[in-house]
Amino acid sequence: MLTPPPPPPVASPVRKGGFPWLAALMFLLLMGSMVVNLVLLVALAGDGGGSGLGGSTRYQEMLVDGESRADDKIVMLSVKGVIMDGVDGTARPGTFDSIRSQLRKIKKDDTVKAILLSVNSPGGGVTESDRIYNELKLFREETGLPIVALFGDVSASGGYYISMASDHIIAHPTTVTGSIGVISQFFQVSELMGKLGVDVETIKSLRSDSSESFKDIGSPYRPMTPAERKLLQGLISEMWERFVSVVAEGRKGKIPEQRVRELADGRVFTGPQALEVKLVDQIGYQEDAFAKCRELGKAPQAKVVRYKKEPSLTDLLTMSAHPAPPSLEEMLREVTFDSPRFLYLWTSR
Repeated sequence: MLTPPPPPPVASPVRKGGFPWLAALMFLLLMGSMVVNLVLLVALAGDGGGSGLGGSTRYQEMLVDGESRADDKIVMLSVKGVIMDGVDGTARPGTFDSIRSQLRKIKKDDTVKAILLSVNSPGGGVTESDRIYNELKLFREETGLPIVALFGDVSASGGYYISMASDHIIAHPTTVTGSIGVISQFFQVSELMGKLGVDVETIKSLRSDSSESFKDIGSPYRPMTPAERKLLQGLISEMWERFVSVVAEGRKGKIPEQRVRELADGRVFTGPQALEVKLVDQIGYQEDAFAKCRELGKAPQAKVVRYKKEPSLTDLLTMSAHPAPPSLEEMLREVTFDSPRFLYLWTSR
């Protein structure tokens, strides 16, 4: 009897080493990342840092003087350092943006009775200074709230300009102020380049009569022509006239415009000297400024507070990239060296 052949062996299924689990894990991680990004996007859209998609800056109130239980308040706004717009490549707001956002908050608070503008600045950009002045002036006209300016170590040029929106100016005995004028500086290195054997060829558009245009006015690679100097001087003079008119309006009834013109030669004054020529109203200290705010605001028991910006999600996300604010040297370089600018600035550079 024949024995049947054994059945062929059955192949065992090939195991794939758990690959489906790895794929599932990767899928979950991808979905989680998408959810996190979506949450961040929504948060930024409603971010209180003002750098999202339409949010407004949130502030905490910090007590400076008076009783914390007091209902009425005086808000201290600080302008420190060079007056300039935001620093390129950072999330740092410009001086104007910071002042405007705080004024918007004040407008919504009926308990605010006066503003204390603390100024410690050598000035800065012409346009940035004018924007702050105009914002403060409109605020005072719209709200009727008094503004008292308190000068620190230096409140000159643009620092003095923005203070013309105030009702009363107090300077410390050691304050340096004034410097009513406009400046613009240009490097001139053509002689040095000639010694080094270096030349720069410039191709520029011409005037309609095919003569040399002003396209490269202020170039450091060649001397300035008389026509270019005349043109720039005309711009400076027009901005100087603007400065004089703002001071004449701000000190109306205290200094005649002709006297303002005499003082607007760029000179600086100590606090007592400024009081003598009526550029300021009082010599005093911070406590005197508090008292004046309470007097003008008709709120003798008002507390004095300042705003501290709450860190937004944007700030937290960018903090590692920008751990420190720019130094004074960096800010001065930004407004004086990086590009030709017109400045309300007291500087020896």
